[in-house]
Amino acid sequence: MDTGLAGKVAVVTGATANIGRGVALAFADEGARVVVVGRDKAAGERVAELARGRGAADVLWCRTDVTVEDEVTQMVATVLDAYGQIDVLVNNVGGNINVTPFVSSTPQEWRFDLDVNLMSTLYCTHRVLPHMLERGQGRIVNIGSMSALIGDRFMAVYSAAKGGVHAFTRVLALEVGKSGVTVNAVAPYGTLPEDWENETSSGSRFHPQTGLFALAIANQATEVTGIRRDTALARENAKPSEIGAAVVYLASDQAAFVTGQVLQVDGGVQLP
Repeated sequence: MDTGLAGKVAVVTGATANIGRGVALAFADEGARVVVVGRDKAAGERVAELARGRGAADVLWCRTDVTVEDEVTQMVATVLDAYGQIDVLVNNVGGNINVTPFVSSTPQEWRFDLDVNLMSTLYCTHRVLPHMLERGQGRIVNIGSMSALIGDRFMAVYSAAKGGVHAFTRVLALEVGKSGVTVNAVAPYGTLPEDWENETSSGSRFHPQTGLFALAIANQATEVTGIRRDTALARENAKPSEIGAAVVYLASDQAAFVTGQVLQVDGGVQLP
């Protein structure tokens, strides 16, 4: 299948680990020009090198904290200076600061989850969208979560923030569809790195030493057990490459008539 992505410029936020890494490499496999966005320079450069080896037409590493508006503005300017266009924006950055009952959480923790998951999506989209509208074409793919659809116990604000991402996806699709821009989301469930040592960044919640889930498994076994769900399949977790494949489809020529959708890649966790 010809995705039509060869030579296209795809910006992937949070591309240094797990889902973002899988998405960036999936675009590399299609011969796209891949912009790897993240905070961990060493991890970003590793992904950039892998992307080149996988066949990316070109790769640009941009160290950016996408929760900071000015840094997003600079990142978009850097990409446009380098390539003159942005064809695909993947708002992948996400995460949560804690696994705890809402009653025990703090406003500072809420702000972290909202900034990382929702505000980062708004900042990046707000900066890239005028360029896409001017060109009359573009693909925006947001990474949501099954947490937004079924809720994850002890992750109330994270679930709410991802719900905001889903709602934003649908509304923006309505606003810009006539202008040649499609907006979709992918809702993964339980996506884990296949190699926790080499596929995580220093800020990843899956980092084997310092990540949120590693610490939670060690210290909050009850809470971690409480957010696990059974899938309809023989395994419980998705692979980053599987999320990458879903994103590539939504960004491809074959998905030109698909917009405002939330594609679930969940192993059937919602089935009876």
